[in-house]
Amino acid sequence: MMFTTEQSIQAENNYRQERIKRDFRATTRKQRIAPAQQKTPSRNARRFLRPTPAA
Repeated sequence: MMFTTEQSIQAENNYRQERIKRDFRATTRKQRIAPAQQKTPSRNARRFLRPTPAA
């Protein structure tokens, strides 16, 4: 791409930087959420299977 003005160069750099940050946040969020979602059902299932005190 050919950029003619300093403003267009700066705008393109800002756009690329924001896109990189957004992509990085999305991937790290997916990686954090996936293991957490895999572990919680088994813990909750065990908790719900325990006998409850008579009310």
